[in-house]
This record gives sequence, C-alpha cells and structure tokens, in this order.
Amino acid sequence: MKKLVAIFALLVFSFSGLFAQGTLVEDTIILHLNYQDIDDLLVQNGLPTGLLPVNFEVDVHRVIYNTPDVDGTTPTTASGLIFIPTGDTCQMPLMAYLHGTKLKKNSTFYYLNGEWFLGVLTATTGYVMCLPDYLGLGASPGIHPYQHAQSEATASVDILRSARIICAEEQLQLNDQLFLVGYSQGGHSVMATHRMIQEELSNEFTVTASAPGSGPYDMSGAQLDMVASFDPYSEPGYLPYLIQSYQHVYGNLYDSIQQIYIPPYDQTLLPLLDGNSNMGDLNAAMPSVPRNIFQQAYQDAFFSDPQHPAQIALRDNDVFEWVPDAPVMFNYCRSDEQVTYLNTIVASEYMINNGATSIQVVERDSVIGHYACAEPSIIFSKFWFDTMAELCTESVVGINEAASNIGFLIYPNPAKREVIHFSNKDQITVRVLDVSGRELIVSQQIPVNGSLNLAGIRKGIVLVEITQDEMVSTKRLIVQ
Repeated sequence: MKKLVAIFALLVFSFSGLFAQGTLVEDTIILHLNYQDIDDLLVQNGLPTGLLPVNFEVDVHRVIYNTPDVDGTTPTTASGLIFIPTGDTCQMPLMAYLHGTKLKKNSTFYYLNGEWFLGVLTATTGYVMCLPDYLGLGASPGIHPYQHAQSEATASVDILRSARIICAEEQLQLNDQLFLVGYSQGGHSVMATHRMIQEELSNEFTVTASAPGSGPYDMSGAQLDMVASFDPYSEPGYLPYLIQSYQHVYGNLYDSIQQIYIPPYDQTLLPLLDGNSNMGDLNAAMPSVPRNIFQQAYQDAFFSDPQHPAQIALRDNDVFEWVPDAPVMFNYCRSDEQVTYLNTIVASEYMINNGATSIQVVERDSVIGHYACAEPSIIFSKFWFDTMAELCTESVVGINEAASNIGFLIYPNPAKREVIHFSNKDQITVRVLDVSGRELIVSQQIPVNGSLNLAGIRKGIVLVEITQDEMVSTKRLIVQ
C-alpha cells in the first residue's frame, strides 16, 4: 500500500512539472500514547484534567518530507511531527499548528522539543495534527529562512500532504476540513499558508478556519516601526536573524557583512546564527536597541529609499493584503512587547474593508505580554475550531456538551444570561477559571439543582471545575 501511494504521488507531481512535494522521505512512529499518557502530559503542562477531551490514543509519527527550497523550485526536505488518532475513528479533519520563533535546530518538534504536546492534545480530540519545523530547522538542511512567507507556507502545506499519504497508507479516512493555528512567527505562517491554499491550491485543500495569534503580519509597517525605533526591544536578536534570513533568500541586502554591521557585530553575530545557538545567546550578544548594530550609512540608505532591497524584502513578506473566504479569528494582547498589536489592527481592518465577512478580532488580555498571551490564544483557538469540526465522536466536550461523568448537567451552554444552572443530584463544589487556570470565581457550594451567578465574567470561554466527593471534572462554558 505504501509503495502504491508513493508512486501515485510521484506521478501526480511529475505530470504537473514539479517534484513530488509532500512525499515522505522518513516516517517513523516514535511514540504510542495511551489515555493515561495523554492525561499525564496535560497535567505536566499545567492544564487542568478535563480541559480537553481524551477520546483517542495517539500515534506520533516523526517525518521528513520533500518540499521546495526558498526559490520555490529546488528540491529540499523539511521535518516535523504528525499525530494520528488511533482506534475506532471515522472521517477526521486535518489541523496544523505552526510554531513561533526558534533559532536552534534541535529545539524543534522533530526532536520532541518545544510545545509538541499540543499535537497530542489535539489529536486525542479527533484531529490529524501536523507540526512542521519549517525549512532549516529540525532535520532540514541549511539555515532557517526566518519570517519568509513563501517557504513557511510550502513547508506547512507539504506536511499536510504527508499526513494524507500516511492516512491513505493506514486506510484512515479524512474529511475535507482543514484548520490552521499558530502564534508569533506561527501567526505569520498561518496567514501565509491560508493565503497560498486559497489563491493557489484551492483544488487540493480548503481552509475551514484559521486562527493567527500575535503575528508580525505587517512586516514593512507596524512591525518595522517597533523593531527599528530608538527604544530598547525585548528580543533584539530577532533583527540579525531576519537580516540573515533575507540575505539568504534574496541575496542583495548587502555585499559584505562590514557594509551593514559596525564592529564588533560584524564578527560576533554570524557565528550565533548557524543553528547551534539559542535565542538567549543571540539576544545577549546584541545591544538593547537593535538598530545600533548598523552602519549609519546603511541606516540612511534604508530609511530614505522605499526601493532599498531590504524594504522590498519586508514588503514581500507582508501577509495581510488579501481577503480570506474562510473564517479567521485574530488573537492578540495589547501589551505585547515583541509583536505590536498594530499588526492585528492593520491586517484585520484591511481584510474587513476589502470585503472579508468572517473576521473576528479578539484581545485576549490588555496587560499580559507576548509569552503569557500564547497559551490562551492557542487554547481558545482550538475550542473555536471544535465548534466547527466534524469530529469522530459525540463524546467530545464542546458547545453542545451537557452530560458529566459525575452526574450533573450545566445549562445553558453557551450561557447567554448571567446565571448558569446545574442539574445535580448531590451537593457539589464549583469554581470558575480562565483558560490559563486563573481563578475567576472562588469555590462555592452548589445545592441540589442549584445555580451560579456569572456576573462580571467577560465574554469568552471559561472552565467550570466541579468537585463531588473526591471526583473532579472540568467543563468548558461559553459566556456570550
């Protein structure tokens, strides 16, 4: 079966004039996770038991697959993980999680580093989940083309193709749904991938919904203004990482390293960009104001000439000037110190003003920073997808969920009023948390068939934690 699938894929892409994008070079099941393994992972990563449904055991596939290099035509390989629900499955949706900035090659999913557990927690719900490393990271050769929209998209699309091949080999069925989620650089990647699928690959995939979070969508505008200011910047290493990336992709940002960087940065920065160092090392080698690494003449030329090669490269990697057909939910936090929230405002307003009809803009929190904003953005996005996904099991805890495994009902859900009611046969203890685990309503005793006042709770998804005797269950509740 595997050989037939590979031959079919090769024939398809040969007739199209391309090499076989998305075909597998390596596919190894490195983990089989049972229900207890998955529950342990959830707890280890600070998520309450019951937050996400554990409906399937999961196989974790480590993959290397064919994909184009930065020129869009030269063959290379990329790596990542694909998570497959096992057991009594039916037709399943695809999802891809696109990660944020990583500098060190082995900090990525292929090596079971980073937030790979998100793939497990999504696959156990019933999604076939893809976590690509992008070019130049994981087991992919060369350097990573950081914030390069085209290669982010091709590496992401091609792991989806690999997932389809694996499912065909294992005689697993997929439905036509596809969800994309990512944060920071991953938000940029989501926009690039969604755009490529809609504009170039609509005969192969259809995006059901996407959820980009706190991404630098306006590279040449809002994000440039933040990074190139005279103010200190919390992650100054992003700038030389970007310069190296665009020099690698376009080849025309500078003729020699001394043309662009003043001493000692012309000597100290490049060795930290070879994939063996982490962002902490690179940040420590930078001044707090990133633009202070540049020769003044280079700065003057860049800011005075809209056709400067670096200006053109930035515009080439803006990812917001298009109109999505599918629903998009932007997530951001206003106090983000790394990716200005203005990226989200610029992108969403462009899309809405040009006719997009299904755009949501959600400010997750006005006071937390970039890293703290990631978890609620990603978790809320997954909950949002669950409201649209055609999943294999009716036991998924979602919008229409009512029954509890400890003998009660919560209604209404969604809650359109300030009071929720319980159909409980015995006294229970209830408290309400946000998706980061912060307590919104302290523990309260609820009598038989009691109720709880939600006054003061903001709209969105909250967690209702119910304790009865020694049993604890956590249920999701949408507050409208």
